[in-house]
Amino acid sequence: MKISSLKPGDTAYQLYRHKMGNTTISTLSVWRVSVKEVHEEHVIASVNGNAPRKYRERDVAKWKKKEPVLTRSRMGYSRLATKAEKEALTSG
Repeated sequence: MKISSLKPGDTAYQLYRHKMGNTTISTLSVWRVSVKEVHEEHVIASVNGNAPRKYRERDVAKWKKKEPVLTRSRMGYSRLATKAEKEALTSG
């Protein structure tokens, strides 16, 4: 995603990979990003309802316009859904 494609009031999504407690298993979380202000070289945005702060192009490049679909396994971790899993969700 580019800064030029954002407008104040837009919602984007940030993926965050982290460990599940004191284990080696990692999981994926999706955080909502609310854009407050857009400038030429940076964006003022609030991630997951926290206080707004400045994000530069390298941070904004990792954001997604559409909310990613996650699949949760039996072990409890989440991962991005494959194309086949997304099609099964929309058709069924």
